Amino acid sequence: MNLTTTLPTKTELQIAWKDWLESKRDEWVLLTITVVFQPIDLNNSQARWEDEYKRRVLQKFRRALERNPKEQAKAIPYEEFFYFERDEASIFRVTGSRKPFHIHGLLPIRKGQLYRVWSSDSNTLLDRLQKDLASIDTLQSVLVERIVEGKTIDWVRYMSKGKPF
Repeated sequence: MNLTTTLPTKTELQIAWKDWLESKRDEWVLLTITVVFQPIDLNNSQARWEDEYKRRVLQKFRRALERNPKEQAKAIPYEEFFYFERDEASIFRVTGSRKPFHIHGLLPIRKGQLYRVWSSDSNTLLDRLQKDLASIDTLQSVLVERIVEGKTIDWVRYMSKGKPF
């Protein structure tokens, strides 16, 4: 019995994620989100910031997408595509500077609900949602952008730099 199996390479996994996300384009609009956290206490573990992202940041989106609390849990079709970063930094960052705790994520939003969070006129989040996000005391900044069709692979590669799947 041969138990040798070849695992997919990182590039193959990135392409598979891109293909899956792109295959849902008729149902979803993809947004990218970068959340930078501002530590307010000594609890700065990865688990804490991931929980903060899932429980507080994504909840603001869920509430904007679905007013019915019973439906909010299903408001975002897939919310697990995110990566916590602490040690990665741009080559342009000044040496010795502190790198903030941050999360990069992809948010699929159902096409029929996009108007509840996104302004097509200004191509930004709605002001109300921006204010809701600004009310979270542990957030330093939030950047949400719409992913142009055909550019999903760029975001998948950017988010997963050096990160195992």
